[in-house]
Amino acid sequence: MQNTDLSGIGENIVDEILDTVETPIALLDGDGVILRFNHACEALTEYSEAEAVGQKVWDFLIVDEEIEVVRQVFAQTCLDDLPTHYTNYWKTKSGRRRLLRWSNKTIRNQTGDVVIVLASALDVTDLKSIEHDLVESQAFLRSIVDACPVAIITADDDGRILTFSRQAELTFQRKETDVIGKNIHMLMPEPDRSSHDDYMGHYLRTGEERIIDRARTVKALRSNGENFPAILHVSEFTDGRRIFVGFIEDISEKEETERRLADTQFQLQHAGRVGAMGEIATSIAHELNQPLTAAASLAGAVSLTLKKAKCERCDEAIALLDDVVGEIRRASQIIFQMREFVRKRKTAMSLHGVNKIVEDAAALAIIGADAEGIEVKWDLSPEVGELSLDRVQIQQVVTNLIRNAIDAMHSSPRKVLTISTKKTSGGASVSIADTGPGLNDELKDKLFEPFVSDKDDGMGVGLSISKSIIDAHQGEISAANLDSGGCVFTFKLPAGAHGETGDHS
Repeated sequence: MQNTDLSGIGENIVDEILDTVETPIALLDGDGVILRFNHACEALTEYSEAEAVGQKVWDFLIVDEEIEVVRQVFAQTCLDDLPTHYTNYWKTKSGRRRLLRWSNKTIRNQTGDVVIVLASALDVTDLKSIEHDLVESQAFLRSIVDACPVAIITADDDGRILTFSRQAELTFQRKETDVIGKNIHMLMPEPDRSSHDDYMGHYLRTGEERIIDRARTVKALRSNGENFPAILHVSEFTDGRRIFVGFIEDISEKEETERRLADTQFQLQHAGRVGAMGEIATSIAHELNQPLTAAASLAGAVSLTLKKAKCERCDEAIALLDDVVGEIRRASQIIFQMREFVRKRKTAMSLHGVNKIVEDAAALAIIGADAEGIEVKWDLSPEVGELSLDRVQIQQVVTNLIRNAIDAMHSSPRKVLTISTKKTSGGASVSIADTGPGLNDELKDKLFEPFVSDKDDGMGVGLSISKSIIDAHQGEISAANLDSGGCVFTFKLPAGAHGETGDHS
């Protein structure tokens, strides 16, 4: 190989190297005065080499809040022979900031004095910006996950938990830090806990999807050992590795609400049947009592007539007639007692929130209303508060009025059901309004009488029972047509204390 003689071009070749590389390089003396400022530095800072040479680097390039720290790092660099590394901001001529990662090395003369500090930089401004955006993006995604109302859990194909959302912490009553890296079967009760790993292994071996992308009801386990019902939906994706995402919705409150509604519905149906039987029995007793009384009077009149006739066989007939009158009166007394029995049903009076009673009853009564195209509007006054009343019986009234309103709007072009409560000077009122055809003038005055109905299949006891219940609460019930169309039923309940129990007569 031919030797190349580089003598005599030492300084020139250094200049060429400095100005050729794209890395910002500055040569400084031991006091921080700039001796050389290559083209990359000029491009970075917008200062020419002529403007930079002769100035101390911290007098115009270093941002104010970092000047003292940079001076300390520079002083340490001059003391050590080992390279130093530091990241700080330079400000450009136009005032922009650039983040630079510096590598500094001292060059000394034969006596050990610092001749030159060689400073080379890597501009990491854009890299830091990307990292910042990535962190913000991850934080944004995490905030979305944490804002989700259902628990979200991710796990790898070994079943190890990778992330645990805020709702998951609330649902399972566990901290994310306590579950990360642990097997997800810790969130399952037996027998699912023991069989989970086998299910996972079967899926990974065969690809047979048993639970992926299928919602199903499962039992989950809280940290206190409580089992609770949940809806589980599992998805998967690949991000360099297989990740499973589980969406878990705690439905224990939903099931409890459904159970409570079912109980309420049963109580209302039972109360309705008992009430209907009572109204029918009362009406029949009333209707039978009149002819029985008439029959007793007629038999008594015949007996009196025979007594005046004084015939030979009259005494025998008179005795039989007296027996007839006695039996008729006994039958009448039995009917009277039955009527009193069915009319004097006890009401279980206690304090209840009026709005809560209305909401619970309406939840049952409006089932299927949306399928009928009925819009439900609520106007429940928070000032109504609590009253002493029989919860089941008042719910029975509300349910009956709402169902009547829904039936009334069956053929109406506009179907709006309005349920409202209002505080009154003497208690509270509840109103159920519809946009049906309104009340028939012929029935308006007899609405609350037994066996009066404008429905083809109606028995006509619902409103009669409702009135009996409101009467037992010493309240009032009324109905009126609305100017805008339809009608409104309103019942008022007093705030007075009538004791814990009362007679429903």
